Amino acid sequence: MSSHNTRKFKVAAAQAGQVLKDAPVWFDAGGTLDKAVGLIEEAGKNGARLIVFPECWLPCFPYWSLDYKDRTAFVDIWAKLLECSIEVPGVETEALCSAARRANTYVVMGINERDRKYQGRMYNSILYISAYGEIMGTHRKICNTVQERFFHTPGDGGDNLKTVFPTEIGIIGGSMCGEHSQMLLMHSWIMQGVQVHCSLWPGRIGLETITDISTRSLCNSGSAYAVLASTYISKEDEPKHFYSNSVFGFAGGFRGGSGIVNPHGEYIAGPVFDREELVYGDVDLAETDKARYAANLAGIYSRWDLLNVNVREEIYEPLVPMNTSGAISSGQEIPRLEKLEATMKELESQVARLKDKDTGQ
Repeated sequence: MSSHNTRKFKVAAAQAGQVLKDAPVWFDAGGTLDKAVGLIEEAGKNGARLIVFPECWLPCFPYWSLDYKDRTAFVDIWAKLLECSIEVPGVETEALCSAARRANTYVVMGINERDRKYQGRMYNSILYISAYGEIMGTHRKICNTVQERFFHTPGDGGDNLKTVFPTEIGIIGGSMCGEHSQMLLMHSWIMQGVQVHCSLWPGRIGLETITDISTRSLCNSGSAYAVLASTYISKEDEPKHFYSNSVFGFAGGFRGGSGIVNPHGEYIAGPVFDREELVYGDVDLAETDKARYAANLAGIYSRWDLLNVNVREEIYEPLVPMNTSGAISSGQEIPRLEKLEATMKELESQVARLKDKDTGQ
């Protein structure tokens, strides 16, 4: 990082719940968006240069799964989640970008993303917004967990695996919940130099230990800070008549566990449980440099000549052109074939010139 970048700054983890409704309304997407804007403004007023929201927070993480006794309601809630989900860019992202710009704060938001191109597709995504009110990019969860598989399409390769962003407050990246268990993905983020890792979690009961261990381990291995954001919904704010097979209705269904972790895997704020709160902590990027003096996985403590990570650069679309033989190929196959054909023609031309030279022609 150059000397012109900010080395010391405040960050915030938003431990908060969505605005939810009883069946058959289910979601108050507008109310949740307004709540997000309010939290961004509050964090900005308190000096935070980065605020991180929990996994799939807008409009809601799927805290429910299929109940065969109530299949009709499941169909309805599935469709309502799709309807209330976020397109990038879209009206909701415009509101978030405007709030980020006013607050002079980077915003990292967990969203249930609706695919603009392929109708019916949803993703569990992280939306990155700069302090200038611009969308930096999105990361779509590459493997979905348990009931998420009823809703979310897995994220792709290509740019989806390059969502680590150099900014004036350091190199920012992030992961959601179970992604922290995918060591190759974590190593990829580390090799891309992440300094502030945004750690997004759903906050339900039973995840406290894995949330804690996984986030702190990543910080220690990657010599990075983490802003750990985990949902908390109070009993008073839970819907009273929601889908039958859901977290709502369980005693103490949400714990939270948000905090700020330093590059040695130690909490400098939190973890906070059982209440809504903006959790603040101070980051000093000099500490990320100091933490790399020994076990630097991007440098002196890495043996990529022995062990390395292969990352797929191509994006695979469900609709791709067919080649001349009629075989279905990836979007990258035709350019590859064209390059091979050009190479073959050049080799044939060289062979012909050599033959001409040998025969004296």
